[in-house]
Amino acid sequence: MLVNFSVQNFLSFNKETTFSMESGRVSKKTDHLCLFPDCKKSLLKFAAIFGKNGAGKSNFIRAVAVLQNYITKGILPRKADTYWCRLYDENEKLPTIFKVSFITNNKLYSYTLSVVLTEGKIVMEKLENIVGNRHIVLFCKEDENAEYVFHRNLRGKTDDVTVLARNYNMNGKPFLYNINHNTPGFFSNNMQAEVLLIVFRWFADTLEVIFPDQPLQETSLLQYNHSKDNIAKLLNQFATGIVEIKLEPTTKEKVYENLDDKTRQQIEFETQLFGPIIKKNISEIAKNDDFPSIVTRHRRNIFIINYEQDGELHFYSLIFVHKTGDKCIDFHIQNESDGTHRLFQLLEILICNKEKVFVMDEINRSLHPKLTVEFIKKFFESSFFQHIQLITTTHETRIMTHDLVRRDELWLADTNEDASTNLFSLESKQVRIDKVLEENYLEGIWGGVPRFE
Repeated sequence: MLVNFSVQNFLSFNKETTFSMESGRVSKKTDHLCLFPDCKKSLLKFAAIFGKNGAGKSNFIRAVAVLQNYITKGILPRKADTYWCRLYDENEKLPTIFKVSFITNNKLYSYTLSVVLTEGKIVMEKLENIVGNRHIVLFCKEDENAEYVFHRNLRGKTDDVTVLARNYNMNGKPFLYNINHNTPGFFSNNMQAEVLLIVFRWFADTLEVIFPDQPLQETSLLQYNHSKDNIAKLLNQFATGIVEIKLEPTTKEKVYENLDDKTRQQIEFETQLFGPIIKKNISEIAKNDDFPSIVTRHRRNIFIINYEQDGELHFYSLIFVHKTGDKCIDFHIQNESDGTHRLFQLLEILICNKEKVFVMDEINRSLHPKLTVEFIKKFFESSFFQHIQLITTTHETRIMTHDLVRRDELWLADTNEDASTNLFSLESKQVRIDKVLEENYLEGIWGGVPRFE
């Protein structure tokens, strides 16, 4: 679960700016909270960031995405050398600083990465385990020329981690990436350093960043009939007219002709890698009905590639069934509205059954205002027993009601006098419970709205 995220010298963020999911002094809607007594934290499940166009809302989402990609893939965006805060010339040579604190496996961690974007040069990287008021440094690189220093609990008898860190010190990638990608067998031989894998997996598996035009990514949610049925049920509840989702058999050739080269190569790689393992363990996999699948999306269709009991790949295309009177009509995704496209993407959040942190740009994109509000209601219902967070930017002010959200769940992005981004929570404004939030926001009482001459 995300606790805090801070960024400095990144696009419109000049000075250090912190976003927090820690709960405020609001006493109502305690079901919106996740409690971690061991870490002494009470965290929000939901947060919405409002603000005028150009205030920097999407830049916050980009900051999270850049950090995640750098850690999990070892790469910066193609134009990262222009992502420093260009409001001040001196920022070009200064590092961009990301700092994130989060809870995983019921432990609180803080990770800091400082990188000069114009040069792609890491100048500082640090991971801490926070226990009460103690900050236990697990590893740290203090400056550009320093070596990585590790806590004794990570080094073990052979101190392999220090040796590996020296080898990777000059390759321009975060140590957290290197130790999880370039060290086969390291964790099996160094169980004391498993925390480095646990932290990496939080960035890779728990944290998910979603942009408005991002297609459905690889997921196994549609592999199981009950998930498929749940998705159809939810789509129907959102008044889309869809009553069923079917899998229509198709051919490998039909699927591949609709995919780009990169996607085809990725599928071939995964099937060649896992195919022999699956065939070898087919009887055990069949017992648990745990056959892996790949879901890939083309602009005209959604394809499901499943391993099944015969150990072979089977190819399907996704069909949405609409009911009009007594008649059922089949449609491919290309025939559905933009709103249905968006809903289909978002429903993974509602049926998710594992710990996740969804960071989303423009949840209301292509959705009717009432549908956006209904989705937020469904999120609170579905996350009641789950450790799931949804953080989103939006312009949908109908969310701003005490009946739906807490005031500490509402954030505003505004511009400072120098045009840099100022990000703050309504909790900091001590807004009274009797305030009409939407009306006061649109009137500009707290800022974050455009002003016209």
